[in-house]
Amino acid sequence: MRSTFTLWLFAGVPTLFIVALLLAPAAQGVVLSFDRGGPSIANYAAVLRDRLFWRAAAGNLIVPAGSLLVEFAIALALALTLNARNGRIAAVADVASILPFAIPEIVLLALARYIFMPRGYLNGALYAAGAAAIPWLVPGSLWSYATVIVVDAWHVTPVVMLIMVAGLQTIPPELYEAARLDGAGTLATFRYVTLPMLAPAMLAALVLRGIDALRIFSTTLVLTGIEGVPVISTYAYHLWTDAQEPRMAMAASIILAFVIVITALAGLIALRRRAVLTPL
Repeated sequence: MRSTFTLWLFAGVPTLFIVALLLAPAAQGVVLSFDRGGPSIANYAAVLRDRLFWRAAAGNLIVPAGSLLVEFAIALALALTLNARNGRIAAVADVASILPFAIPEIVLLALARYIFMPRGYLNGALYAAGAAAIPWLVPGSLWSYATVIVVDAWHVTPVVMLIMVAGLQTIPPELYEAARLDGAGTLATFRYVTLPMLAPAMLAALVLRGIDALRIFSTTLVLTGIEGVPVISTYAYHLWTDAQEPRMAMAASIILAFVIVITALAGLIALRRRAVLTPL
């Protein structure tokens, strides 16, 4: 009797909690997405016929891809720099990781808007230097996409950096000593020692951050509005609040959720295959 109660306490309660807070609302959302006066795929058909949806789908590829590229380039450079300074790495890494997350996201995005708005701090600095102002947030422009990518990367680069720092610290120093004895230079050592040994950490960071990047919402909404740099989440928000089409909004949300789940499964498979192929 006691073992049954313990099993219920440690397995049944969390299961009920997950069902109540996650699965039940998700199931209700799926049902709503197929409701058009009865079971129908009309909501999905209407979403797929909407040109704004396809702009949002393109944005949902462009922004995460660009953000990941910026994050990985900066995070790798920072991780290599911090790892070379072993005496200070802990304090510097802690500050670099905590500081961006100590600021609420809406505050960080409001600050970014003040920086990039037409008469913001950045254009003010350009004007003071005698240069022309740049339309950073003009809807649909390349500048607006670049701005959203940079701001999104700015917020989460420390997370990727810390994963890479942890990966660098697992590389045995003997490998670097062997490379020096073989006459390998800095670039050769980086290419044939650091990168291969860092690959598992980089893959893990890519999977985790890639899944998270697909969920982008507030960055584009605050900086450029719904149609400035559209993504599927802001498109669904527009359908729900402005167009008063909750069923279509739910259909768009289900499409995004499906893409995220497929991406997550592909990433987990890649991580598992990497773990199997990596020699002990």
